Amino acid sequence: MPKIVDHDERRRHIVDALWRVVNRDGASEVSVRHVAAEAGMPKSSIGHYVGTMPQLLGLAVDELIQQVTDKALALDLFELDRDKVVDVLMTLVPVDKDRRNQSGVWLLVLSQSPSDPEVAEVLQRLNGAVYEAMVELLTMMSRQGLRSEDRDLERDARRLHALIDGMSIQSLTDAQIRSREEVRAILGDEVAALRSPSASATV
Repeated sequence: MPKIVDHDERRRHIVDALWRVVNRDGASEVSVRHVAAEAGMPKSSIGHYVGTMPQLLGLAVDELIQQVTDKALALDLFELDRDKVVDVLMTLVPVDKDRRNQSGVWLLVLSQSPSDPEVAEVLQRLNGAVYEAMVELLTMMSRQGLRSEDRDLERDARRLHALIDGMSIQSLTDAQIRSREEVRAILGDEVAALRSPSASATV
């Protein structure tokens, strides 16, 4: 009787192998050959169970998004204060070694997206998820009196997204440029500023 293969289990095994490569060797070493070797499979198995390398990166990015989402939801967005909002935003900035290793996958996707349409789609999905998370957080802040209703929601979400991306790139390319305390202070200042109407709203 032929052995029944659980495709979801095999995909899970392959994605786990990718993360082991990332955590041990860095995202720059991620390739079909290295992931297959780590998973103990032939390279052809990656294509069979996952698809292309961009599709594998997409699965890894989806998992990264889910991990960050779970951490943010665990902080209870229905009872926010300034410190808790900063805690939520801190889940998006790689301020320690393990998170820098994981977020290196984002940097890999970012570097490959201009020349690979499939990778560009992965990046677009990631950017969309972060932007929607910013909108949700800002909406919850408004409901709880932590953000002025006179402000433009879309503009605030895009600015927060840009701030998070900028500090993440700094952290990934130079681990010494921003300490955890400095990242918290910068985010805290931004959160505090959201209580006041924007300059355009007061003109």
